[in-house]
Amino acid sequence: SGILFKSILVYFSFIIYTVIPFVNIQIQQFYGIELDDYCAETAILSLWLAEHQMNKQFSKEFDVKIQALPLKASGNVVCANACRINWEDVCPHTKEDEVFIMGNPPYLGSSMQDKSQKEDLAYVCGHFKNYKNLDYIACWFYLGAKYIQDTMSRYAFVSTNSICQGDSVALLWPYILDKGLEIYFTHHAFKWTNNAKGQAGVTVVIIGLRYKNNTQKIIYNGDKVQIATNINAYLLNAPEIIIGRLNRSISNFPEMVFGNKPTDGGFLILDKEEAQKLLQKYPEAKKIIRNYHGADSYINGDKRYCLWITDELLPIALSIPEIATRLKKVSEFRLKSPADSTVLYADRPHLFKQRAHKDSPSIIVPSVSSERREYIPIGFLDKETIISNAAYAVYDADIFIFGLISSQIHVQWVKTVGGALETRVRYSSLCYNSFPFPKISKEQKKAIETAAEEVLLVRAEYPEKTLAELYDPDKMPANLRAAHHELDMIVESCYRKEPFANDEERLEHLFKLYEKMTKKK
Repeated sequence: SGILFKSILVYFSFIIYTVIPFVNIQIQQFYGIELDDYCAETAILSLWLAEHQMNKQFSKEFDVKIQALPLKASGNVVCANACRINWEDVCPHTKEDEVFIMGNPPYLGSSMQDKSQKEDLAYVCGHFKNYKNLDYIACWFYLGAKYIQDTMSRYAFVSTNSICQGDSVALLWPYILDKGLEIYFTHHAFKWTNNAKGQAGVTVVIIGLRYKNNTQKIIYNGDKVQIATNINAYLLNAPEIIIGRLNRSISNFPEMVFGNKPTDGGFLILDKEEAQKLLQKYPEAKKIIRNYHGADSYINGDKRYCLWITDELLPIALSIPEIATRLKKVSEFRLKSPADSTVLYADRPHLFKQRAHKDSPSIIVPSVSSERREYIPIGFLDKETIISNAAYAVYDADIFIFGLISSQIHVQWVKTVGGALETRVRYSSLCYNSFPFPKISKEQKKAIETAAEEVLLVRAEYPEKTLAELYDPDKMPANLRAAHHELDMIVESCYRKEPFANDEERLEHLFKLYEKMTKKK
């Protein structure tokens, strides 16, 4: 019907495990919580229809007629807010009862929640640190954990994959796993839609939790099935480690910083045509117009520019009427902002609000990249180019660092501990600072540098191609793929002598090394 249920509690009594030739799952054993009264009534009707369909199937299979009339009471569906009602009041249970909770709660990131939803999140998770950054679905995971704690019960939800990536892991999962629970099965991310008109497809995972025990755990990934010894909060067969924000790299890499954020209403940014017109009319503007790159423009080879105006160069900027007008509009834009920190910058409209730039060569790391690519398109920029807040930067660029973060093993780490936009890879300083890399010899470092240089040399053989074209998995040049493969082999040999068989082995090794390195620190 396309109805989105807030949560469905389904109760099966022990009798269903009794070996008898008749049906012992009754419609009265189903419980539900639904926010909308119409949907609650529809849910009751749906249960009747389901019972009717199953009765027909049962009669067909066993040649037993089931008396359906008169209609009995339907499932116990309550019209209420699942975030506010006590689930125990809806479906009381003892520690020995088995209750199976399943559902498809709503997916709403922190920026998409309305006032009432934010209040729900505060009501349920208000005692969490930084709870305001959680997805709305976190309410159901926490309430489900409270409901099944110290019992035989289990729950499984279809969920946005965001709760198992990036900062969300540290924000949510300690509060769930500390209740003595474990993830006993999961299905990795896949795109899912329903039959509702205009319903957009979303990327979801399925996560099942129970009290800790020694029975097997299963990871589903498409048509692959893996028996796991432990499923951690990143949905991997790996140690129970939760990676939080770090101020510096655990591997002593040079600092990675967020790009430069203008907060300008777009008035400090220029396209190719606007920049050319200004330079033709006012040659002196060359001192304040710089190349400007974020993730998309760098990967796709688009030409973008920005006004990079220091206090010393402000008189030149103000002497150019078109630029002076732009600065006035920046000031007006910032004055209207609800953020006090932005309003304070209204009297300095010539400056980007957040600046990290150094006049030195830099490594640019796109904050978002297609999941289809085997590698994240990372590169070098000259000291004049400004990196936007859609990318990360490592200044005083080092080819050794370029080699490490361009490797496949680093990409797997990013895909696991980083966030995501839908299924696209999302990079952050969390990925960089937490990446575990062992101490190596001078010879090993030199080998990585040489292999990284070869990657850049091969890329230079295709000046007509953008990085999007070079790293398209269907069109990637054979010699570029070979150069990356050689770099991968050298980087991975720093971890252990024998090659890794697959990504699962790589990640298991990385998590163990991370645990070892952070314990030392």
